[in-house]
Amino acid sequence: MGLSIRFYLFAEDGLQVISQRVMMGLIRGKDAMPQYAGTRQRVADVILENDGKKPVRIERTQGSYLTFDENGQVHKDLVASGFAALETGMALDRALKQPQTTIVDLTPKLNREKWERENRWTLSKDDLDAIADDIWQRKKAGQPRIERAKGAAPKPPRVTYEAKEAIQEVQGRITSIDNKLRWLSEADLKGFSFEAYEISKGDTSRPIWMGVVQLADRYREIQARRRNGKGTWYAVLTIMRWDSTRRTAETTATFHKQCSSKAEAEETARSMLVEHAKNFNGETSIEAEVLCDLEWDEEGEMRLL
Repeated sequence: MGLSIRFYLFAEDGLQVISQRVMMGLIRGKDAMPQYAGTRQRVADVILENDGKKPVRIERTQGSYLTFDENGQVHKDLVASGFAALETGMALDRALKQPQTTIVDLTPKLNREKWERENRWTLSKDDLDAIADDIWQRKKAGQPRIERAKGAAPKPPRVTYEAKEAIQEVQGRITSIDNKLRWLSEADLKGFSFEAYEISKGDTSRPIWMGVVQLADRYREIQARRRNGKGTWYAVLTIMRWDSTRRTAETTATFHKQCSSKAEAEETARSMLVEHAKNFNGETSIEAEVLCDLEWDEEGEMRLL
């Protein structure tokens, strides 16, 4: 038995299925639904228990909202809602763990209930029946066909089995090259770039060699930025919730701020640690770091998706 997830949109023009590709694109800010720009729509996450590829039972359902901006995107609102969920949830946890007294502060409980009212809704029996009919393809007379919700991002081309095999092999080679260059010094990288560029001249693999040269130059520039502390930097703070065994963890929130130097980013990161120290407990860790703009462009933004 395994689990899978499906997404349903309860729009005024009828129930629609949201593919995982479109939903992930919306969550990451890579896709949009201009047809719902400026509206707030109900969605349902449906967790299914499967036997192979065949769904056998609905494990859980959860109703929430997607608030579309003027461009039909939801990413910024989801990030804000996620932070609010984290803050109200942690505040309630802290309140419940405090020794009971005759005077009880109801603020954390009320704030959490307010967030639940504003961000969650309960599916009715009719809603659940409509979802079940779609999952098990039960057709009823007069029942309209459930359409697929359309995103604005173009559908990617089909990746064949042969292409996936080639990607895996190339990815392994690229990882090996990256690991080799990552640990070279500035002087090593400078010499490597020069030699790789010379080899590329007249070589049929010149585009590949030039990509390797760019990677070496990037690592050399990152080392230079970290040495002199100049340029644009980012202070980044990550909050992670660990399981009871401390073996696995999930990122529950990430905060960042742009700074004009490495020193400023370090000071900002220290301030962020103080600000969010209240969220630390035995199951939650808080990590701070500073990244130059080159690291942020290719690594930092991925952490916020």
